[in-house]
Amino acid sequence: MLLPVSFLTFLFVLVQAPAPPQPVSQGTFVGTWVGLQTVANNSSPGVQQPQTVTMTIDIVDGNLVGTLAPFFGGSDGATFVDVHIVGEELKASAIVGKPAAAGSAGGRGAGGWKADTKIQFTLKADRTRMKGTGEVALSGVKWMQYDYDLEKKRSRY
Repeated sequence: MLLPVSFLTFLFVLVQAPAPPQPVSQGTFVGTWVGLQTVANNSSPGVQQPQTVTMTIDIVDGNLVGTLAPFFGGSDGATFVDVHIVGEELKASAIVGKPAAAGSAGGRGAGGWKADTKIQFTLKADRTRMKGTGEVALSGVKWMQYDYDLEKKRSRY
């Protein structure tokens, strides 16, 4: 008699377990998002006050692409180079500025701090708000983190 009760308890717990979150569609993140970038761990060498930023995310050839401007207080901005949706989150690796054109000797291939700086964005969106973080690494070492609180920019009719 003990075995059937244990089996029934197991089935009850199994049925009650929450289902894993379903991946959201790419369209959830597409659009122009405007809001604040704030320094999370107060270690920024420059910008200490919240800064208004614009993040633009589009679908190109079936893949998400994006930019964020300004970044580090400058006009270079950040460009997404590798984007994935994991569950309900967008995970994007980014670089400062724009990637160098294929076969180009200039741009990011020239070296310097920008070539050594990588950003890992983790963002979660609903229909009109997106929140998340941007972890900045310099030469592979975690340096600082930004927090993002953005709202979808509404188009005018």
